[in-house]
Amino acid sequence: TLGNRQASELIPADGVDEHELADTAQLASLADETPEGRSIVVLAKQHGIRERTLTEVEAQFIPFTATTRMSGVDLDGHQIRKGAPDAVKRFVEANGGRIPTELDAAVQRIAEDGGTPLLVARDNWALGAVHLKDIVKGGMEERFVELRRMGIRSIMITGDNPVTAAVIANESGVDDFLAEATPERKMELIKDEQAKGRLVAMT
Repeated sequence: TLGNRQASELIPADGVDEHELADTAQLASLADETPEGRSIVVLAKQHGIRERTLTEVEAQFIPFTATTRMSGVDLDGHQIRKGAPDAVKRFVEANGGRIPTELDAAVQRIAEDGGTPLLVARDNWALGAVHLKDIVKGGMEERFVELRRMGIRSIMITGDNPVTAAVIANESGVDDFLAEATPERKMELIKDEQAKGRLVAMT
């Protein structure tokens, strides 16, 4: 990876208490063992939310997949989800809700800042956004310069939205990028490159 992501900020929708957003984001992240998921639990704790354990929450956990781009939990008759803004938007709208305009603005601001925005929802209600701060590893740009000298073209493939992807691609110095990529789209890109007679390596 080009760097790591840490949850750095919770942005509640209008009328939503920050504690409620922190608690819901933590519930959606309890079974998420990724560094990003763990960092959301830590951030919730910093907002005064007691860390719960998997054993004390009677719930059905919904794992993240590259297709749904969401994860979460079904708890006490409620569906709690966190994930990519477009995926959570579809989830909320399918339940008869909508994303408030101030959250659309928060998502845009986070992306323009080079961060990764996530949305947190319960049923048909979007409670707020989580800002995952993207920290590009030192020395990445120099490595890509070296690869370019060797005749190797680098393409960053990410599930991130196009705005965030453009900022990270620019910061790291990759030659090109593909954003909001599904597993199928990744395979298409590789096959397209191979069809042009290019040797493709993926890491």
